Amino acid sequence: MKEKNIVIIGSSSELAESFINLIDTKKFNVFSISRADNDEAQQKSYLKVDDYILDLEKIINFLENKKNLKIIFFNGFLAENRTYQIPTNEEIQKTDFINFQVPYVLTRAFENNLKSVDKYIYISSMAAVKPRYKNYIYGLSKKKLETSIKLLNPENYLFIRFGKVITNMSKDHKDPPFVMTSKSAGNFIIKNLNSNGIIYPKFQLKVISYILKILPFKLMKYLKY
Repeated sequence: MKEKNIVIIGSSSELAESFINLIDTKKFNVFSISRADNDEAQQKSYLKVDDYILDLEKIINFLENKKNLKIIFFNGFLAENRTYQIPTNEEIQKTDFINFQVPYVLTRAFENNLKSVDKYIYISSMAAVKPRYKNYIYGLSKKKLETSIKLLNPENYLFIRFGKVITNMSKDHKDPPFVMTSKSAGNFIIKNLNSNGIIYPKFQLKVISYILKILPFKLMKYLKY
């Protein structure tokens, strides 16, 4: 029987924790990588790093002998909710680093150094469809990641464009249509581990994405969207 291994990058996020609690560990071996301490995790299945990029060699050594890897990037940072919250220069840099640089640099390194990656899965956002007034920097970082991974062109990859998932990171944002709990989002990821390309958890979100593409930026700014 083919061994199935899931690697979770950013395993301390709320969505990642929900996913880990839901995944069937009889079907999958789960390996977690995070900057957070985890006293409950087994040493052989958990790697703590101080910096994902500076500790890249450490991450590759942790994964290099594992087969049939599905690598899921849960990294995310949002410090923007115009007009109520405008990011500082430091938050702008952090937004780009976490949402774009970390997953992109790691993917490129994995492509060059790991021989058995079946798929890369990225937790993306409706904000990647078209960066808009409300969270422009965040959307720009997510869109840049999608574009860059497509150009990198790994054999199999998946972007899941969620709307709002209820977590501490999004708690101060208004609830748009089709809000999901972290548990329902985790279940959606599990059901779509074999999907490819770009998918949406709700058909209506896909329809909205087409509308967003044709809306002028000035109109979205006027509507504060």
